[in-house]
Amino acid sequence: MSPPSSDLDVLQTLSRRRGLLSCLENGPRDKRDLVDELSVSRSTIDRAIRELESVEFVERCEGAFRLTAAGRLALSEYRRRLESLGAIADCCELLAHLPPDAPMSVDMLIGASAAEPKPHAPNEPIEEIVDLLSSADRFRGFATAQRLPRLRDRLYELTIGGSLEAEAIFTEELADFLLENHPQQMRDVLRDGHFDMYAIPTIPFGLGIVETPSQSRAFVVVHGDSGQVRGVIQNDSPAALEWADGVFRRLRARASALEPPE
Repeated sequence: MSPPSSDLDVLQTLSRRRGLLSCLENGPRDKRDLVDELSVSRSTIDRAIRELESVEFVERCEGAFRLTAAGRLALSEYRRRLESLGAIADCCELLAHLPPDAPMSVDMLIGASAAEPKPHAPNEPIEEIVDLLSSADRFRGFATAQRLPRLRDRLYELTIGGSLEAEAIFTEELADFLLENHPQQMRDVLRDGHFDMYAIPTIPFGLGIVETPSQSRAFVVVHGDSGQVRGVIQNDSPAALEWADGVFRRLRARASALEPPE
């Protein structure tokens, strides 16, 4: 049999025959074992083996069949892609509120949990961030909307009266609002608190990285067009934290530091 003519053919073969590939993960199996394991006919196994041999995912070995290195890698990658697509599907309603070019990564979504607000408690998804701050050593984040008074007040308390170190990036519009409407708080934290603040023209979504002695967690805060909280995606995986750290650092490099108001 000649090799498939396109990458799509290879993908379709992998999808169609992933059950047989999974049976071979733990070592070579003969045809009878595969028939019994998959509950299919010998002719079906023969067809599947021929297809997988044509893309060099399976090879014969002393009367049995085994995965090739390519077959093992292909199966692993296929499963990873399924996991990624499932994670995107789980968060698609919240992702719909982000700009199309938002620098979101599937690393933030795999293994994440998402919370949406209830009608009577529009900021409830933010409360977990607020609660976690009580035991935190460090907070970094950026914000697009000012409808987070509990989070703002808690950061003020902990950076002025506690040992929390914080960095935050705001949109220029939000920074102007805070300086105008909360001048005393802004003066206090910028002069006397452990709080560095920056401004930048636009921000695609809200982000928080909370670090405690025992754990670190990343939060993506999704806002609607009028600034209301649509939901929060949180994740503590190393990949999610690495992504969040990278996004924050890139945004901060383009932002301007805020000075205390007179």
